[in-house]
Amino acid sequence: MKYNLIDKLISIRDVSLLEKIDHLIGNVDVSKSVFKISDGQKQMLSGSEKDIIEGKLISNEDLNEEEDRWLNE
Repeated sequence: MKYNLIDKLISIRDVSLLEKIDHLIGNVDVSKSVFKISDGQKQMLSGSEKDIIEGKLISNEDLNEEEDRWLNE
């Protein structure tokens, strides 16, 4: 269920709606939460850190443009 919510959140472009969602869940105290991640997730995070160090980044604007081109194919 969490992943489905995340997928939906990622696709929302309505800033007003995102602000409302943020306000709704803004009081959740995640500082006391324990996050367990799988070995695969650890590898993905390590790979992401390596990409950042190597400068393999794309701006949010460029990513949105690339996504729009992909969706219009």
